Amino acid sequence: MNTDHPTQKPQRRFQDPGELDPRLWEELATRDPDEICVRASVRFDRERGCYLVPFLNRRYGVFPAERLIERQDSRREEELSFQFYLVLVTYLLRAQSLALSGRMVTGAELRGGSFFFKGHHALFTEPLERRFGRDPEGFLDAGLRLGGAKTDFGDASFRLWPLSRIPLGYVLWSADDEFSARVGVVFDASVVEHLALDVIWALVNEVGRTLLNEAKSREQEPVS
Repeated sequence: MNTDHPTQKPQRRFQDPGELDPRLWEELATRDPDEICVRASVRFDRERGCYLVPFLNRRYGVFPAERLIERQDSRREEELSFQFYLVLVTYLLRAQSLALSGRMVTGAELRGGSFFFKGHHALFTEPLERRFGRDPEGFLDAGLRLGGAKTDFGDASFRLWPLSRIPLGYVLWSADDEFSARVGVVFDASVVEHLALDVIWALVNEVGRTLLNEAKSREQEPVS
């Protein structure tokens, strides 16, 4: 079981990527890139000194020496959050070369998840319910545009691969006159071998925000 993980200081909300624990960067800079590439299923660009990490349908460069993460597949500048930095750096350090369990579970079914994913650490679903509660087509479209694969659950569902060894499943049950909308997030049970619960929470936050941004971007596209 993976128990070695970064923990945010109590009662402190980190916002700036520069606040990421420098010990994580120091560890990443001293680790064997070949070993990390095998465990995390990523590539290392030796000439540039960066790990090339797929995230959803995008690719990012993680530069340990510069303590920097930059998007590699677009010239558009992208403001990255503290949580995004935390997820990618921790994934490189802690991912294991393991096959998927093949068993998809809820956050409450993960070890310690029933206690952790509550209150401030509730999984990022309510904003998705508000945006997509009566728009299952838009929900599915956003997932597919991020490289997801359609699945057959609820009123709309898909599976995403935010990181090479970590799939996430999303299911929407649409709102109607009797029930409010509900979004569920499920994980392969092996996720806890790669990331601690606080980093899983941050990962779901980042994916959820990306889904919302993708839907917003779609709305702003000119009609042909």
